[in-house]
Amino acid sequence: MRLLKISALLLLIAFMAAPAAAESWPHERDGFVIGFNVGGGGAKAKPVEGQESDGGGGFGGFRVGWALSNQFLLGFESGAWVGKAENELGIDGDLTLSSYLLNFTWYPAAKGWFIRAGFGGGSSEYSTKINGLEVSVEDNGGAFGFGAGHEWRLTRKFALGVAVDYCTLDLDVDDFDFWGFSAQFNWYF
Repeated sequence: MRLLKISALLLLIAFMAAPAAAESWPHERDGFVIGFNVGGGGAKAKPVEGQESDGGGGFGGFRVGWALSNQFLLGFESGAWVGKAENELGIDGDLTLSSYLLNFTWYPAAKGWFIRAGFGGGSSEYSTKINGLEVSVEDNGGAFGFGAGHEWRLTRKFALGVAVDYCTLDLDVDDFDFWGFSAQFNWYF
Protein backbone atom coordinates (compact mmCIF):
# COMPACT_ATOMS: atom_id res chain seq x y z
CA MET A 1 0.00 0.00 0.00
CA ARG A 2 2.88 2.34 0.83
CA LEU A 3 4.40 1.79 -2.63
CA LEU A 4 1.10 2.70 -4.29
CA LYS A 5 0.94 5.95 -2.29
CA ILE A 6 4.50 6.82 -3.33
CA SER A 7 3.63 6.02 -6.96
CA ALA A 8 0.55 8.23 -6.83
CA LEU A 9 2.62 11.06 -5.35
CA LEU A 10 5.24 10.74 -8.12
CA LEU A 11 2.54 10.86 -10.79
CA LEU A 12 0.92 13.89 -9.14
CA ILE A 13 4.27 15.70 -9.06
CA ALA A 14 4.86 14.85 -12.71
CA PHE A 15 1.44 16.18 -13.72
CA MET A 16 1.85 19.38 -11.73
CA ALA A 17 5.48 20.26 -12.44
CA ALA A 18 5.93 19.23 -16.05
CA PRO A 19 3.43 21.53 -17.82
CA ALA A 20 5.11 24.60 -16.33
CA ALA A 21 8.26 23.95 -18.37
CA ALA A 22 6.67 21.90 -21.15
CA GLU A 23 7.16 24.31 -24.03
CA SER A 24 10.58 25.61 -22.98
CA TRP A 25 12.47 22.98 -24.98
CA PRO A 26 11.60 21.32 -28.31
CA HIS A 27 11.17 17.54 -28.53
CA GLU A 28 14.36 16.60 -30.35
CA ARG A 29 15.15 12.91 -30.54
CA ASP A 30 18.39 12.13 -32.33
CA GLY A 31 20.72 9.41 -31.09
CA PHE A 32 21.12 7.56 -27.81
CA VAL A 33 18.26 7.37 -25.26
CA ILE A 34 18.30 6.03 -21.71
CA GLY A 35 15.55 6.09 -19.11
CA PHE A 36 13.66 4.43 -16.31
CA ASN A 37 10.17 4.46 -14.83
CA VAL A 38 8.69 3.78 -11.38
CA GLY A 39 5.12 3.43 -10.22
CA GLY A 40 2.46 1.00 -9.14
CA GLY A 41 0.40 -1.60 -10.90
CA GLY A 42 -1.27 -4.95 -10.80
CA ALA A 43 -0.85 -8.50 -12.00
CA LYS A 44 -3.06 -11.42 -12.87
CA ALA A 45 -2.07 -15.09 -12.94
CA LYS A 46 -3.92 -17.98 -14.56
CA PRO A 47 -2.09 -21.02 -13.15
CA VAL A 48 -5.00 -23.43 -13.56
CA GLU A 49 -7.82 -23.26 -16.12
CA GLY A 50 -10.63 -21.24 -14.57
CA GLN A 51 -8.64 -20.24 -11.49
CA GLU A 52 -7.47 -16.61 -11.42
CA SER A 53 -5.72 -14.43 -8.88
CA ASP A 54 -4.67 -10.79 -8.95
CA GLY A 55 -3.07 -8.19 -6.75
CA GLY A 56 -1.35 -4.82 -6.54
CA GLY A 57 2.35 -4.13 -6.28
CA GLY A 58 5.30 -2.10 -7.45
CA PHE A 59 5.99 -1.51 -11.14
CA GLY A 60 9.09 -0.21 -12.87
CA GLY A 61 11.43 -0.51 -15.79
CA PHE A 62 14.58 0.50 -17.59
CA ARG A 63 15.07 1.41 -21.25
CA VAL A 64 17.97 2.08 -23.58
CA GLY A 65 17.69 2.75 -27.29
CA TRP A 66 18.41 4.78 -30.37
CA ALA A 67 16.21 7.44 -31.93
CA LEU A 68 15.87 6.56 -35.61
CA SER A 69 14.19 9.92 -36.23
CA ASN A 70 12.26 12.51 -34.24
CA GLN A 71 9.20 10.20 -34.37
CA PHE A 72 10.66 6.68 -34.04
CA LEU A 73 12.75 5.02 -31.35
CA LEU A 74 14.08 1.46 -31.35
CA GLY A 75 15.29 0.06 -28.07
CA PHE A 76 15.54 -2.57 -25.37
CA GLU A 77 13.17 -2.27 -22.42
CA SER A 78 12.96 -4.34 -19.27
CA GLY A 79 9.93 -4.13 -17.04
CA ALA A 80 8.99 -5.70 -13.73
CA TRP A 81 6.12 -6.05 -11.31
CA VAL A 82 6.78 -7.07 -7.69
CA GLY A 83 4.11 -7.97 -5.18
CA LYS A 84 2.57 -10.52 -2.83
CA ALA A 85 0.76 -13.57 -4.17
CA GLU A 86 -0.91 -16.71 -2.93
CA ASN A 87 -0.11 -20.03 -4.62
CA GLU A 88 -2.55 -22.85 -5.43
CA LEU A 89 -2.14 -24.24 -1.90
CA GLY A 90 -3.07 -20.94 -0.26
CA ILE A 91 0.51 -20.13 0.82
CA ASP A 92 1.47 -16.42 0.70
CA GLY A 93 4.75 -15.48 -0.96
CA ASP A 94 6.59 -12.91 -3.06
CA LEU A 95 6.03 -12.82 -6.82
CA THR A 96 8.26 -11.06 -9.36
CA LEU A 97 7.22 -10.82 -13.02
CA SER A 98 9.77 -9.55 -15.55
CA SER A 99 9.91 -8.82 -19.26
CA TYR A 100 12.83 -8.13 -21.62
CA LEU A 101 11.55 -6.60 -24.84
CA LEU A 102 12.81 -5.29 -28.14
CA ASN A 103 10.63 -2.16 -28.21
CA PHE A 104 9.49 0.22 -30.91
CA THR A 105 8.21 3.66 -29.81
CA TRP A 106 6.28 6.02 -32.07
CA TYR A 107 5.77 9.73 -31.33
CA PRO A 108 2.86 10.49 -33.73
CA ALA A 109 3.22 14.29 -33.84
CA ALA A 110 6.98 14.31 -33.04
CA LYS A 111 5.98 15.90 -29.72
CA GLY A 112 5.26 14.46 -26.27
CA TRP A 113 2.60 11.76 -26.89
CA PHE A 114 3.89 8.25 -27.58
CA ILE A 115 2.79 4.67 -28.22
CA ARG A 116 5.14 1.72 -27.77
CA ALA A 117 5.07 -2.04 -28.34
CA GLY A 118 7.60 -4.82 -28.09
CA PHE A 119 8.23 -8.54 -27.91
CA GLY A 120 10.83 -10.75 -26.30
CA GLY A 121 11.22 -12.90 -23.21
CA GLY A 122 9.75 -12.96 -19.75
CA SER A 123 9.99 -14.72 -16.43
CA SER A 124 8.30 -15.22 -13.10
CA GLU A 125 9.74 -16.04 -9.69
CA TYR A 126 7.65 -17.06 -6.71
CA SER A 127 9.35 -17.42 -3.32
CA THR A 128 8.05 -18.23 0.14
CA LYS A 129 9.10 -19.80 3.42
CA ILE A 130 7.64 -23.11 4.51
CA ASN A 131 8.59 -24.26 8.02
CA GLY A 132 11.63 -21.94 7.90
CA LEU A 133 12.82 -23.30 4.54
CA GLU A 134 13.10 -20.83 1.62
CA VAL A 135 11.32 -22.22 -1.46
CA SER A 136 11.60 -20.56 -4.87
CA VAL A 137 10.07 -21.47 -8.24
CA GLU A 138 11.04 -19.86 -11.56
CA ASP A 139 9.36 -19.99 -14.96
CA ASN A 140 10.48 -18.57 -18.34
CA GLY A 141 8.95 -17.97 -21.74
CA GLY A 142 7.85 -15.30 -24.19
CA ALA A 143 6.49 -11.80 -23.60
CA PHE A 144 4.61 -9.09 -25.47
CA GLY A 145 4.07 -5.58 -24.15
CA PHE A 146 2.59 -2.24 -25.14
CA GLY A 147 2.05 1.15 -23.59
CA ALA A 148 1.21 4.80 -24.12
CA GLY A 149 1.92 8.07 -22.42
CA HIS A 150 3.16 11.63 -22.60
CA GLU A 151 6.45 13.29 -21.78
CA TRP A 152 7.38 16.90 -21.17
CA ARG A 153 10.82 18.13 -22.13
CA LEU A 154 12.13 19.93 -19.05
CA THR A 155 15.65 20.56 -20.36
CA ARG A 156 17.30 20.12 -23.74
CA LYS A 157 18.26 16.51 -22.86
CA PHE A 158 15.78 15.45 -20.13
CA ALA A 159 12.07 14.60 -20.31
CA LEU A 160 9.68 13.74 -17.48
CA GLY A 161 6.64 11.72 -18.41
CA VAL A 162 3.74 9.55 -17.34
CA ALA A 163 2.85 6.23 -18.90
CA VAL A 164 0.59 3.23 -18.68
CA ASP A 165 2.09 -0.11 -19.72
CA TYR A 166 0.74 -3.65 -20.11
CA CYS A 167 2.66 -6.89 -20.59
CA THR A 168 1.54 -10.47 -21.11
CA LEU A 169 3.83 -13.40 -20.31
CA ASP A 170 3.38 -16.77 -22.04
CA LEU A 171 5.57 -18.90 -19.81
CA ASP A 172 6.28 -22.63 -19.81
CA VAL A 173 4.01 -23.45 -16.84
CA ASP A 174 1.94 -20.35 -15.94
CA ASP A 175 0.66 -17.36 -17.88
CA PHE A 176 0.64 -13.87 -16.36
CA ASP A 177 -0.42 -10.34 -17.24
CA PHE A 178 0.96 -7.29 -15.48
CA TRP A 179 0.38 -3.57 -15.90
CA GLY A 180 1.44 -0.34 -14.35
CA PHE A 181 1.05 3.42 -14.16
CA SER A 182 4.38 5.17 -13.78
CA ALA A 183 6.40 8.33 -13.87
CA GLN A 184 9.19 8.03 -16.43
CA PHE A 185 12.53 9.78 -16.67
CA ASN A 186 14.28 9.87 -20.06
CA TRP A 187 17.54 11.38 -21.25
CA TYR A 188 18.21 12.03 -24.95
CA PHE A 189 21.85 12.33 -26.05
